Amino acid sequence: MRGVGGACGGMVGALFLAVAGVGGLILACAVLHFRIFLMLPGNVTGKSCSVRIEPGMNAYAVAQTLERDGVVTDARRFYLLCWLRRGARRLQAGEYRFPPFAVPDAVLRQIMAGRVAAGRVTIPEGSTIRDVAQILEEQGLAAGCDVLRLASDRDFAVRLGLDASGLEGYLFPETYVFKTRQEPAFLLSAMVREFRRRLPQGWEERLPELGLTLHEVVILASVVEKEAVVEYERPRIAAVFLNRLRISMPLQSDPTAVYDLPGFTGPVRSEHLRRASPYNTYVNRGLPIGPICSPGADSLRAVLHPEKAAYLYFVSNHDGTHHFSESLAEHNRVVERNRRRQASIPERESVSPAPGGDPSLQSPALPEREPTQTPPEKESSLN
Repeated sequence: MRGVGGACGGMVGALFLAVAGVGGLILACAVLHFRIFLMLPGNVTGKSCSVRIEPGMNAYAVAQTLERDGVVTDARRFYLLCWLRRGARRLQAGEYRFPPFAVPDAVLRQIMAGRVAAGRVTIPEGSTIRDVAQILEEQGLAAGCDVLRLASDRDFAVRLGLDASGLEGYLFPETYVFKTRQEPAFLLSAMVREFRRRLPQGWEERLPELGLTLHEVVILASVVEKEAVVEYERPRIAAVFLNRLRISMPLQSDPTAVYDLPGFTGPVRSEHLRRASPYNTYVNRGLPIGPICSPGADSLRAVLHPEKAAYLYFVSNHDGTHHFSESLAEHNRVVERNRRRQASIPERESVSPAPGGDPSLQSPALPEREPTQTPPEKESSLN
């Protein structure tokens, strides 16, 4: 019996050793595979990979997201890495951009440090709030509808210290670096802060000299921004409009006639110039009721420091520049000369008109006493 017991004990011991050996082999294989996982990148495409980690995600949900988007090869092993690095509760939400060939440990460190992606976004001069909303949405920074809603909110504008019904004119055109996917309020506030920072030096002293408020300066600068093509003409164009304001003469700026036509493209035609709109300076004297775009620093400076000139009219030379006149008679002569020149150019060689439309398609200058009437066809418009 002792022999049998001893034999059984030996068999159990051998079995135990065999199981332990197999277990050790399995463990060794697991460790080896884990070490291989740590050394090998998940993304071998040669291109960076963007991943959004939502607030409230637990570590395993993050791991699954990274595996799904090709950043790591195994969600379970990445979760184990989080546990070993004591990082499961230290993962930060946000939009991340992982470089190609990033190994899991580098991915984890980036998420634990919250090094979210940052993108450069450029707001061109002359952009409207609709343009800004579209740009921010295309760059993945915010939903365009949310940006447009907030930018049109008077209460939000007041909270930012603006005496305006919205943010049109105050979203300063510049190149910004934003962490991707931000709250619209953060993005818009940054642009308004830049507007304040970039106001020309001494602007406050110029307001009483011009007889304008800051908001009126922004309105007029937005019109100059839309009218000007070449840089050096901005102070001269500003002078024309300021001269007209002083004598209560309609500004007659084409871009104001179509500002509130969403999605408008193409030349400004006579029917546009006659349309009833609080922005249309062909049918209303004085400034539009608000800015028509975001002016750049040069247009703001042009209004605050206009050229000293007596011009009341300008018309496109069809090359980006304008001819400026002090009298309607001279202005009409230049308009007629330009029309003849354009008529003599074959259609295939004709030059596209500058912003503001072809003078031949525009309404004539409005009589001072009857600003809402359509004048005779022989007279011509401002531009």
